[in-house]
Amino acid sequence: MERIDKKQFDVCDKCCDIMKKKPAKAYAKSSGKKPILAVMAEESKMRLDKWLQNGCNAYEGKDAKSKPMSFWTEQDVLKYIKENNLKIASVYGDVVPDDEQICFEGCEQTNKLTTTGCHRTGCIFCGFGCHLEKGEGRFERLKRTHPKQYAYCMNGGEYDERGLWIPNKQGLGMKHVIDELNKLYGDDFIRY
Repeated sequence: MERIDKKQFDVCDKCCDIMKKKPAKAYAKSSGKKPILAVMAEESKMRLDKWLQNGCNAYEGKDAKSKPMSFWTEQDVLKYIKENNLKIASVYGDVVPDDEQICFEGCEQTNKLTTTGCHRTGCIFCGFGCHLEKGEGRFERLKRTHPKQYAYCMNGGEYDERGLWIPNKQGLGMKHVIDELNKLYGDDFIRY
């Protein structure tokens, strides 16, 4: 927890556990169904280690799950989309050759593929790393592309009895948090 100008904001890496993993585990438990996840080993060391340990399917242990895309790379996915003319979410734009990146397949030199929009989306409300973004930031993009979700993200919030800023029924209250960080680090530290 970081203290900013006598106000407290709870900052942690538990969002994914609370907002994604916990509800998915609860659904699996209540339904008896096991998840199929589209995670790739190249996305993180932890995912690579899990894939090396279990392969694509983990039947043992308390959380059985299937990860059939574990051995795919981002380039595999983009190539498959391009070759099969698949429709993808509009936020990614189109799949095009990246003129700045070259890769070698066998002996053939080719351009890597990229998207004209977002390269990754992650959680639309996540602020981790947003101060490092160049060009249009994630919150600016959210405002332009998804105004209702943007309003929920920015509006609301309140201090609880401990003096900790928390979301409320009106929204997550990110505007207040970003404003306080911008006061501390400069007006354009985080753009929204």
